[in-house]
Amino acid sequence: MLWVPSLVTVVVICLAVAVLWRRRRIKSAPGIFRCRLRSSSWGLESLPQRWSRRSAYASWVHDVLVVYRGVALSRVLLLACRFAEDLEDAPANLRHLGPYPLLLRLRLDDGAIVEVAAPRRECSELVGPYVAAQLHPSERRSGR
Repeated sequence: MLWVPSLVTVVVICLAVAVLWRRRRIKSAPGIFRCRLRSSSWGLESLPQRWSRRSAYASWVHDVLVVYRGVALSRVLLLACRFAEDLEDAPANLRHLGPYPLLLRLRLDDGAIVEVAAPRRECSELVGPYVAAQLHPSERRSGR
């Protein structure tokens, strides 16, 4: 029976390696960016109205934001977006995203509004298919 603790140790180590491998594979994929999310409207049960405590990782697939959450990044949330409403500076109290993070407000197909904050250096990944959201409102109207 002395082999049981060593077997448990081997299983735990294998699980830890699998979790680390999955996290590394997702984080290093092209188009993935680190973010934090919250729902700014009622009716979206999968997201709280307060900022998520942990960073998530997300990428765009056409007009769907695919969000990987959890310790092993195994919880996947699909957000089908109708359009991006606004790109602005994130609140000053939002931490763990570097200096001066950006906030993108998304209107989902079901009418809910989700706010996604990401580091400023990942702006092009954050806006994804909504490149016009990167422009200042005056530049959108004048066509510059």
